[in-house]
Amino acid sequence: MADQNTSALKALNDLIATCRDSEEGYAKAAKGVHDNALSDQLTEISGRRGQFADELSKIVSRLGDQPSTDAHYGGILHRGWVDLEARIRPKNEHDILEDCLRGDAGTLKHYGHALDQDLPEEARTVVERQQGAIQTDLNTLQSRISHGKGHHA
Repeated sequence: MADQNTSALKALNDLIATCRDSEEGYAKAAKGVHDNALSDQLTEISGRRGQFADELSKIVSRLGDQPSTDAHYGGILHRGWVDLEARIRPKNEHDILEDCLRGDAGTLKHYGHALDQDLPEEARTVVERQQGAIQTDLNTLQSRISHGKGHHA
């Protein structure tokens, strides 16, 4: 049981860092776009990722571990968001959205890995709900790209 708990805690802490990466990436993307409605949407997604990290941190604490407080500095996912920052200007909204989609595709992989672990029921419920919300955000952004294809959104 201790090994299962360790792998569950490791997976949850990884999701906390993943959400922090995503929160930072979306905040930077929001600053890089010129469309106010899109900027507001990206800011909202950023805030939601921060809430996800906070929610996961509370679960990790209740499970008796110290929650992760950092993003994946130097990690693959973090580098993807850093790449976004490096390429954000001059860039059109379509390209920024594509980078956000790629970043959160990585986020969903982390969620899938976490769900492969033997998570406590409370944690599994939260992770599944968050995964669904991330997929909904991605679908919304993908729809925005599809409707704006060929334009600099």
